Amino acid sequence: MKNYWILLLLIISHVSCVQDDEFSIPEITCDDPNLTATKSVDDMMKASGSSASKYLEDDVLTGYVVSSDEGGNIYKNISLVDDSGKGFNISLDRYDNYTSFEPGRKVYIKLNNLYTQVDFGALEIGDLYNNTQIGRIPEIIIGDHLLRSCEVVDEETLVNKISISDISDKYLHTLIEFDNVQFKDNEIGGNYYSSSKDLGGATNRIIVDELGYEVIVRTSSYSDFANNPLPTGKGKIRGVLTRFNTDYQLFMRTENDISMNEPRSSINRLGIDALKSRSEGAIDDNYFIEGVVTLAPKGGNITQRNIVLQDETGGIVVRFDNSVENKISEGNKLKILIKDSKLGSFADVKQISDLSFNGEIDGESIVEVVEETSSLPLPIKVTLNELKTGNFESVLVEIEDVQFKTEDVDQIISGSRIITDCNTKFTVYTRSLASFGSEKIPNGSGKIIGIASSYYNEKQLILRNTDWLSNLNGNRCKEPEPLFYENFESISNTGYDVYVNLTDWYNISQIGGKEKWEAREYSNNKYAQISAYNTDETAMIVWLITPEIDLNGSNNEILTFETKDAYNNGDALEVFISSDFTGNNLGSATWDKLNAKIAEGSNSGYASSFTSSGDIDLSTYNGKVRIGFKYSGGDPSKTTTYQVDEIKILGN
Repeated sequence: MKNYWILLLLIISHVSCVQDDEFSIPEITCDDPNLTATKSVDDMMKASGSSASKYLEDDVLTGYVVSSDEGGNIYKNISLVDDSGKGFNISLDRYDNYTSFEPGRKVYIKLNNLYTQVDFGALEIGDLYNNTQIGRIPEIIIGDHLLRSCEVVDEETLVNKISISDISDKYLHTLIEFDNVQFKDNEIGGNYYSSSKDLGGATNRIIVDELGYEVIVRTSSYSDFANNPLPTGKGKIRGVLTRFNTDYQLFMRTENDISMNEPRSSINRLGIDALKSRSEGAIDDNYFIEGVVTLAPKGGNITQRNIVLQDETGGIVVRFDNSVENKISEGNKLKILIKDSKLGSFADVKQISDLSFNGEIDGESIVEVVEETSSLPLPIKVTLNELKTGNFESVLVEIEDVQFKTEDVDQIISGSRIITDCNTKFTVYTRSLASFGSEKIPNGSGKIIGIASSYYNEKQLILRNTDWLSNLNGNRCKEPEPLFYENFESISNTGYDVYVNLTDWYNISQIGGKEKWEAREYSNNKYAQISAYNTDETAMIVWLITPEIDLNGSNNEILTFETKDAYNNGDALEVFISSDFTGNNLGSATWDKLNAKIAEGSNSGYASSFTSSGDIDLSTYNGKVRIGFKYSGGDPSKTTTYQVDEIKILGN
């Protein structure tokens, strides 16, 4: 007992000798690997395909974490962005990755022996799953490939604050934030997750902004906020953007990513661009669109039932049940109720239809003239190449420093005419019924204003008037000289079984059949035509091959031609180029297929006009070449008729 008390006193005495200010917390040190990035996300996307492939180089990719699985809504994945802000995703077979790879943490990724893939528009990195797909990196080797840096940046430096209309693949697997958004009216009252709306273990809810743009917010049944009610107000939401097929989806990381405490908006107006982004079909929601009429039937360059309407987001063709020629004028500002109308396309141009000009919905006029005379939208200045993207459909545009091609000068403007900046060509289309259709095309350059449109795959400019024609008085640029041109007008005899027989051309049946390309004429225009119809040839392969064309003395060569189809029951025409065809080696010569636009879609008669092939780049070819038009059909299985005309190669 005595020894016990002595021991106790010694312990107390020892402890009492330690002063409080002598305690210290061990310093936490970080050993940064300090690796150097040798690849970017763009580099890796170029090196990756649609199936998983093993990466065998000793390269390093660096990224900053933007995702988090802390809230249970993101499972065994981390999303990162590289120094350029480009996002990518890594699959890891481990829980609670946020404890090591929290938002803002810089991470070095050793790529050697990992698998990469471009999936739904984004770079995926991981292990191999099912021989073709990206799977999760096993936990035991995660540390061999993912190394933490000591650097952690503020999340605010990583977030992209954008509008829903800005969404594109550019933002995949990045952190984005929307403001002034709310959950759609029909979502209110539900929880983030609903078992009755389960899609693959999660629920898709829709948020909308004040112009009607929408995006999916996806919540897993395993998230710790799955059973919480959706906020009823308006405000901000933040998360990681992904894409499944064509649907963009936002994944919140935790419920702290959302703040919707402001009063809800009554969203009834739908921006035209938001309308066009929706799935085609009947419109059930009680929306209206509002914009200025930029093209009306009075000028004759659009049909009597159609107008083009444009707001601050975009333009669209509006089609009524009856003529509005004497009811709507250009410059009218209209409010149009679109409930029970139909969103669709004609010739690949978006339109809203099934509208009655004098109709009503619940006692309100479907069409209201808000202003009789409103200022037209300012034309967007674009280049011909920008017009070709199709991104300005039904929008008023202005193109500077262009001219009509030489062959169109002094011709009337109606029909399909070509403008050019001497590098790129573009079609201007004017109806014969247009009030200005007989105006002559001037011999000068300048700016042209019109409405961007399409006729199927051919992008077009639709004119509103020709007030600007007098401004085409500048000096013309020098158009590329034709290295080769054939319009078949030199053929003296045309008709049924009159085969194309031009000097140095070859018109050959590859399998010994009788039928060949014929010389035909219609409406004072000659062309080459072929069809398997009524030939009794069950298999028919026929080539029309040009003379040799020497590309040695030129650069930037471009091939163009025109085609027309009729009674189309299957694609049967292809175009090739060869540098070693001699006339008697059709089967053994090397033929490279060219990416050309071929006429299509005329199933019950002849197309109303020829289709341009588009500019086909031949700049990688040298020496003497030949162009071959190959028809592969058979009677009666594939008998499509094709006409070919205006074959031209240009170069500088």
